[in-house]
Amino acid sequence: MQRSFDELGVPLSDVTFCVLDLETTGGNRNEDMITEVGAVKVRAGECVGTFQTLVNPGRAIPPQITVLTGLTDALVQPAPRIESVLPSLMSFVGDAVLVAHNARFDLGVVRAALARAERPDRQPTEVDTVHLARRLLRDEVPNCKLSTLASRLRLDHQPSHRALDDALATVDLLHVLIERASGLGVLGLDDLVALGKIGGHPMAAKLKLTADLPRTPGVYTFRGHNDSVLYIGKATNLRQRVRSYFGSDDRRKIGPMLREAQRVDHVPLPDPLSAEIVETRLIGRLL
Repeated sequence: MQRSFDELGVPLSDVTFCVLDLETTGGNRNEDMITEVGAVKVRAGECVGTFQTLVNPGRAIPPQITVLTGLTDALVQPAPRIESVLPSLMSFVGDAVLVAHNARFDLGVVRAALARAERPDRQPTEVDTVHLARRLLRDEVPNCKLSTLASRLRLDHQPSHRALDDALATVDLLHVLIERASGLGVLGLDDLVALGKIGGHPMAAKLKLTADLPRTPGVYTFRGHNDSVLYIGKATNLRQRVRSYFGSDDRRKIGPMLREAQRVDHVPLPDPLSAEIVETRLIGRLL
Protein backbone atom coordinates (compact mmCIF):
# COMPACT_ATOMS: atom_id res chain seq x y z
CA MET A 1 0.00 0.00 0.00
CA GLN A 2 1.28 3.48 -0.86
CA ARG A 3 2.55 5.44 2.11
CA SER A 4 0.44 8.38 3.19
CA PHE A 5 1.69 11.87 2.47
CA ASP A 6 2.13 12.54 6.19
CA GLU A 7 4.54 9.63 6.47
CA LEU A 8 6.82 10.96 3.74
CA GLY A 9 8.38 13.74 5.82
CA VAL A 10 11.76 12.00 5.98
CA PRO A 11 14.90 14.06 5.29
CA LEU A 12 16.10 13.62 1.71
CA SER A 13 19.52 12.56 2.98
CA ASP A 14 17.85 9.52 4.54
CA VAL A 15 15.88 8.52 1.42
CA THR A 16 16.95 5.66 -0.82
CA PHE A 17 16.11 6.45 -4.44
CA CYS A 18 16.01 3.91 -7.26
CA VAL A 19 16.47 5.64 -10.61
CA LEU A 20 15.02 3.60 -13.46
CA ASP A 21 15.38 3.81 -17.23
CA LEU A 22 14.03 1.51 -19.93
CA GLU A 23 14.63 0.95 -23.61
CA THR A 24 11.54 -0.27 -25.46
CA THR A 25 10.27 -1.22 -28.89
CA GLY A 26 8.34 2.05 -29.16
CA GLY A 27 6.56 4.88 -27.39
CA ASN A 28 3.31 3.20 -26.33
CA ARG A 29 3.63 2.39 -22.64
CA ASN A 30 0.79 -0.12 -22.71
CA GLU A 31 1.62 -2.03 -25.89
CA ASP A 32 5.36 -1.73 -26.58
CA MET A 33 7.81 -4.11 -24.94
CA ILE A 34 10.97 -3.66 -22.90
CA THR A 35 14.32 -4.34 -24.55
CA GLU A 36 16.65 -3.17 -21.76
CA VAL A 37 16.43 -2.23 -18.08
CA GLY A 38 18.86 -0.03 -16.19
CA ALA A 39 18.51 1.01 -12.56
CA VAL A 40 20.71 2.76 -10.01
CA LYS A 41 20.15 2.92 -6.27
CA VAL A 42 21.44 6.02 -4.48
CA ARG A 43 21.34 7.30 -0.92
CA ALA A 44 22.80 10.53 0.49
CA GLY A 45 24.39 11.25 -2.88
CA GLU A 46 26.20 7.90 -3.09
CA CYS A 47 25.56 4.98 -5.43
CA VAL A 48 24.69 1.84 -3.47
CA GLY A 49 23.95 -0.52 -6.36
CA THR A 50 23.19 -0.93 -10.07
CA PHE A 51 20.97 -3.26 -12.10
CA GLN A 52 21.23 -3.81 -15.85
CA THR A 53 19.96 -6.42 -18.28
CA LEU A 54 18.93 -6.78 -21.87
CA VAL A 55 15.42 -8.14 -22.35
CA ASN A 56 14.02 -10.24 -25.19
CA PRO A 57 10.84 -8.35 -26.15
CA GLY A 58 9.31 -11.30 -27.98
CA ARG A 59 8.90 -9.24 -31.13
CA ALA A 60 11.05 -7.57 -33.75
CA ILE A 61 12.73 -4.29 -32.83
CA PRO A 62 11.69 -1.60 -35.33
CA PRO A 63 14.55 -0.28 -37.50
CA GLN A 64 14.20 3.27 -36.16
CA ILE A 65 14.63 1.97 -32.60
CA THR A 66 17.75 0.07 -33.62
CA VAL A 67 19.17 3.26 -35.14
CA LEU A 68 18.41 5.14 -31.91
CA THR A 69 19.63 2.58 -29.38
CA GLY A 70 21.92 0.22 -31.26
CA LEU A 71 19.87 -2.72 -29.97
CA THR A 72 19.20 -5.40 -32.58
CA ASP A 73 17.07 -8.54 -32.66
CA ALA A 74 20.23 -10.65 -32.64
CA LEU A 75 21.57 -8.84 -29.58
CA VAL A 76 18.45 -9.30 -27.43
CA GLN A 77 17.48 -12.77 -28.68
CA PRO A 78 19.50 -14.66 -25.99
CA ALA A 79 18.30 -12.31 -23.22
CA PRO A 80 15.59 -13.30 -20.71
CA ARG A 81 11.97 -12.33 -21.19
CA ILE A 82 10.60 -9.56 -18.94
CA GLU A 83 8.57 -12.10 -16.94
CA SER A 84 11.87 -13.59 -15.76
CA VAL A 85 13.43 -10.19 -15.08
CA LEU A 86 10.63 -8.70 -13.00
CA PRO A 87 11.27 -10.65 -9.77
CA SER A 88 14.93 -9.60 -9.60
CA LEU A 89 14.11 -6.04 -10.67
CA MET A 90 11.43 -5.60 -8.01
CA SER A 91 13.74 -7.13 -5.43
CA PHE A 92 16.42 -4.61 -6.40
CA VAL A 93 13.93 -1.72 -6.13
CA GLY A 94 12.72 -2.90 -2.74
CA ASP A 95 11.04 -0.09 -0.81
CA ALA A 96 13.06 2.67 -2.50
CA VAL A 97 11.48 5.77 -3.99
CA LEU A 98 11.27 5.25 -7.76
CA VAL A 99 12.69 8.01 -9.95
CA ALA A 100 12.50 8.34 -13.73
CA HIS A 101 12.83 11.02 -16.37
CA ASN A 102 9.26 11.06 -17.71
CA ALA A 103 8.06 8.62 -15.07
CA ARG A 104 4.63 8.38 -16.66
CA PHE A 105 6.17 6.41 -19.52
CA ASP A 106 8.84 4.28 -17.82
CA LEU A 107 6.79 3.37 -14.77
CA GLY A 108 3.74 2.88 -16.98
CA VAL A 109 5.67 0.33 -19.05
CA VAL A 110 6.71 -1.49 -15.87
CA ARG A 111 3.12 -1.52 -14.61
CA ALA A 112 1.91 -2.94 -17.91
CA ALA A 113 4.55 -5.67 -17.71
CA LEU A 114 3.57 -6.47 -14.11
CA ALA A 115 -0.08 -6.72 -15.16
CA ARG A 116 0.72 -9.07 -18.06
CA ALA A 117 2.78 -11.23 -15.70
CA GLU A 118 -0.05 -11.13 -13.14
CA ARG A 119 2.30 -9.69 -10.54
CA PRO A 120 1.18 -7.04 -8.01
CA ASP A 121 2.06 -3.38 -8.41
CA ARG A 122 3.58 -2.12 -5.16
CA GLN A 123 2.60 1.51 -5.91
CA PRO A 124 5.88 3.02 -4.71
CA THR A 125 6.40 6.70 -4.07
CA GLU A 126 7.46 8.30 -7.37
CA VAL A 127 9.58 11.29 -8.37
CA ASP A 128 9.63 12.54 -11.98
CA THR A 129 12.75 14.51 -12.88
CA VAL A 130 11.00 16.00 -15.92
CA HIS A 131 8.44 17.72 -13.69
CA LEU A 132 11.13 18.91 -11.27
CA ALA A 133 13.29 20.21 -14.12
CA ARG A 134 10.38 22.16 -15.58
CA ARG A 135 9.85 23.76 -12.20
CA LEU A 136 13.49 24.47 -11.34
CA LEU A 137 15.40 24.81 -14.63
CA ARG A 138 12.92 25.95 -17.29
CA ASP A 139 14.48 29.44 -17.59
CA GLU A 140 17.95 28.00 -18.22
CA VAL A 141 17.31 25.41 -20.93
CA PRO A 142 15.44 25.29 -24.26
CA ASN A 143 13.70 22.05 -23.26
CA CYS A 144 13.77 19.42 -20.53
CA LYS A 145 14.94 16.44 -22.57
CA LEU A 146 17.49 14.39 -20.65
CA SER A 147 20.12 14.93 -23.34
CA THR A 148 19.62 18.70 -23.25
CA LEU A 149 19.80 18.88 -19.48
CA ALA A 150 22.86 16.63 -19.32
CA SER A 151 24.67 18.80 -21.87
CA ARG A 152 23.68 22.18 -20.42
CA LEU A 153 24.37 21.15 -16.83
CA ARG A 154 27.58 19.30 -17.77
CA LEU A 155 26.55 16.20 -15.89
CA ASP A 156 29.20 13.56 -15.24
CA HIS A 157 27.20 10.98 -17.18
CA GLN A 158 25.72 11.67 -20.60
CA PRO A 159 22.69 9.75 -21.92
CA SER A 160 23.17 7.43 -24.90
CA HIS A 161 19.71 5.84 -25.34
CA ARG A 162 21.00 2.85 -23.39
CA ALA A 163 19.26 2.09 -20.14
CA LEU A 164 22.08 2.16 -17.59
CA ASP A 165 23.79 5.19 -19.16
CA ASP A 166 20.51 7.10 -19.10
CA ALA A 167 19.77 6.01 -15.52
CA LEU A 168 23.20 7.25 -14.40
CA ALA A 169 22.61 10.59 -16.14
CA THR A 170 19.24 10.83 -14.40
CA VAL A 171 20.96 10.22 -11.04
CA ASP A 172 23.25 13.18 -11.72
CA LEU A 173 20.24 15.28 -12.70
CA LEU A 174 18.34 14.25 -9.56
CA HIS A 175 21.20 15.46 -7.37
CA VAL A 176 21.31 18.82 -9.17
CA LEU A 177 17.54 19.19 -8.78
CA ILE A 178 17.64 18.35 -5.06
CA GLU A 179 20.36 20.96 -4.55
CA ARG A 180 18.31 23.57 -6.42
CA ALA A 181 15.13 22.62 -4.59
CA SER A 182 16.76 23.11 -1.20
CA GLY A 183 16.72 26.85 -1.93
CA LEU A 184 12.92 26.65 -1.90
CA GLY A 185 12.86 24.96 1.48
CA VAL A 186 12.57 21.45 0.05
CA LEU A 187 14.12 19.34 2.78
CA GLY A 188 11.92 16.23 3.00
CA LEU A 189 10.56 13.65 0.63
CA ASP A 190 7.03 15.05 0.90
CA ASP A 191 8.38 18.45 -0.18
CA LEU A 192 10.09 16.93 -3.23
CA VAL A 193 7.00 14.97 -4.28
CA ALA A 194 4.83 18.06 -3.91
CA LEU A 195 7.26 20.31 -5.79
CA GLY A 196 6.90 18.19 -8.92
CA LYS A 197 3.14 18.78 -8.83
CA ILE A 198 3.31 22.51 -8.28
CA GLY A 199 4.53 23.09 -11.81
CA GLY A 200 4.78 26.70 -12.89
CA HIS A 201 2.96 28.34 -9.99
CA PRO A 202 3.75 32.08 -10.26
CA MET A 203 4.37 32.38 -6.52
CA ALA A 204 6.40 29.19 -6.15
CA ALA A 205 9.50 31.20 -5.21
CA LYS A 206 7.73 32.01 -1.94
CA LEU A 207 7.78 28.35 -0.98
CA LYS A 208 10.82 29.26 1.10
CA LEU A 209 8.39 30.97 3.50
CA THR A 210 7.31 27.46 4.51
CA ALA A 211 10.81 26.12 5.20
CA ASP A 212 10.47 26.16 9.00
CA LEU A 213 6.93 24.80 9.25
CA PRO A 214 6.63 21.50 11.16
CA ARG A 215 4.59 18.49 10.10
CA THR A 216 2.31 18.76 13.13
CA PRO A 217 -1.17 20.14 13.91
CA GLY A 218 -1.41 23.86 14.47
CA VAL A 219 -2.56 27.27 13.30
CA TYR A 220 -0.89 29.32 10.57
CA THR A 221 -1.09 33.02 9.76
CA PHE A 222 -0.13 34.62 6.45
CA ARG A 223 1.23 38.11 7.10
CA GLY A 224 1.88 40.90 4.60
CA HIS A 225 3.63 44.25 4.66
CA ASN A 226 3.66 46.09 8.00
CA ASP A 227 2.83 42.79 9.72
CA SER A 228 -0.76 42.87 8.45
CA VAL A 229 -2.77 39.67 8.90
CA LEU A 230 -3.88 38.27 5.54
CA TYR A 231 -5.30 34.91 6.52
CA ILE A 232 -5.55 32.56 9.52
CA GLY A 233 -6.10 28.84 9.15
CA LYS A 234 -5.77 25.52 10.97
CA ALA A 235 -4.12 22.31 9.83
CA THR A 236 -3.45 18.76 10.93
CA ASN A 237 -0.10 19.05 9.12
CA LEU A 238 1.09 22.67 9.00
CA ARG A 239 3.78 22.17 6.39
CA GLN A 240 1.61 20.15 4.03
CA ARG A 241 -1.37 22.51 4.32
CA VAL A 242 0.50 25.77 3.76
CA ARG A 243 2.51 24.37 0.86
CA SER A 244 -0.74 23.19 -0.75
CA TYR A 245 -1.63 26.83 -1.48
CA PHE A 246 1.07 26.77 -4.14
CA GLY A 247 -0.44 23.79 -5.93
CA SER A 248 -4.02 22.57 -5.99
CA ASP A 249 -5.71 25.41 -4.09
CA ASP A 250 -7.17 27.58 -6.86
CA ARG A 251 -9.61 29.72 -4.90
CA ARG A 252 -9.74 33.21 -6.38
CA LYS A 253 -8.45 34.99 -3.27
CA ILE A 254 -5.35 32.78 -2.91
CA GLY A 255 -3.29 34.39 -5.70
CA PRO A 256 -3.52 37.96 -4.34
CA MET A 257 -2.82 36.71 -0.82
CA LEU A 258 0.34 34.89 -1.87
CA ARG A 259 1.56 37.91 -3.81
CA GLU A 260 1.18 40.08 -0.72
CA ALA A 261 2.52 37.53 1.79
CA GLN A 262 5.86 38.31 3.41
CA ARG A 263 5.96 35.58 6.05
CA VAL A 264 3.98 32.71 7.55
CA ASP A 265 3.69 32.52 11.34
CA HIS A 266 2.61 29.33 13.02
CA VAL A 267 1.56 27.96 16.40
CA PRO A 268 2.21 24.21 16.79
CA LEU A 269 -0.46 22.43 18.83
CA PRO A 270 -0.91 18.89 20.19
CA ASP A 271 -3.98 17.91 18.15
CA PRO A 272 -6.46 19.14 15.47
CA LEU A 273 -9.12 20.03 18.07
CA SER A 274 -6.73 22.39 19.84
CA ALA A 275 -5.89 23.92 16.46
CA GLU A 276 -9.56 24.56 15.75
CA ILE A 277 -10.03 26.29 19.11
CA VAL A 278 -6.93 28.47 18.75
CA GLU A 279 -7.85 29.36 15.15
CA THR A 280 -11.26 30.64 16.31
CA ARG A 281 -9.66 32.73 19.05
CA LEU A 282 -7.05 34.25 16.73
CA ILE A 283 -9.63 35.12 14.09
CA GLY A 284 -11.72 36.87 16.72
CA ARG A 285 -8.72 38.78 18.02
CA LEU A 286 -6.84 39.65 14.84
CA LEU A 287 -9.42 39.88 12.05
